[in-house]
Amino acid sequence: MESAKSIKTTYRYFPVAKRDRDWGLYNTTVGASQIGPNTPYPPSGHPRQYSFDPAVGRSLSDHQIIYISGGSGWFKAAGVPKQEVGSGYIFLLFPGVRHSYAPSPATGWNEHWVGFNGDLAERLMRRRFFKPSQPVFRINDEEKYLTLFNDIIETTHTNRPASQQILAAITTHILALIYSDLQSSHTQDEPDLKAIQGAIVRMRESAETSLNIPDLAREFNVNYRSFRRAFTRHTGFSPHNYLLEIRLARARTLLLHSALSIKEIAARTGFEDSQYFSRFFHKKAGMPPGVWRMHAKKGNIH
Repeated sequence: MESAKSIKTTYRYFPVAKRDRDWGLYNTTVGASQIGPNTPYPPSGHPRQYSFDPAVGRSLSDHQIIYISGGSGWFKAAGVPKQEVGSGYIFLLFPGVRHSYAPSPATGWNEHWVGFNGDLAERLMRRRFFKPSQPVFRINDEEKYLTLFNDIIETTHTNRPASQQILAAITTHILALIYSDLQSSHTQDEPDLKAIQGAIVRMRESAETSLNIPDLAREFNVNYRSFRRAFTRHTGFSPHNYLLEIRLARARTLLLHSALSIKEIAARTGFEDSQYFSRFFHKKAGMPPGVWRMHAKKGNIH
């Protein structure tokens, strides 16, 4: 059995200033450990509220992201049965939710973690971007995650001004990647994610021409109802509304950077009826396209 001296661990626990809370997301702890085979776990030295016995478990007052970059072990939480986790897995810890985890004695593991709290974190959980009932994720691009967790450790060592805000940005990036992987797992089988990505490319290329969405689904050999459901989950828009948003963005560019008439812009953004285009633009922008153009050219719209 390896001695405790063989454990390579680095971690920090942070005081939190008012400006950190006002930022919307602040970090409470970051760290990484290389746990060798047959090594006691967890390492000693952590504050009491973070220490735990894996046989008993614990609950925390902050959120945490745990990334396993090597080895294997297990994880369980209230309402979530014990399951194997290993290299390429991330699991989330939620405030007040009892949980436990540990590496396998046979393999040990390499773990990286970041703890956080704040208004943004609470809003993401309240709006169920992440759920305590689904805390475990198999990630797609480990290199990206490892780079971000290494950036977190480097930031804590350099002690740059506003390091909490830098850490918050990296943490938000990690959360966004996890959410992206989650959406990919939902869409990869219903239909193929490549069909959705191909459809998005076609929509961007066809912003100025007529495009029939059911025909587009058939072009990619997918059922339209399944395509529409998966597309909405993947992008947050139905295919039709996604195409309208692309055309609206194109219309704003033409209004600001061309002398084309409203009718010409409507035609160039795939709207056969210029009056419908004007009504749609007014609904979205809060003013008719001609008025929007006047304000935008004066720099009154941001």
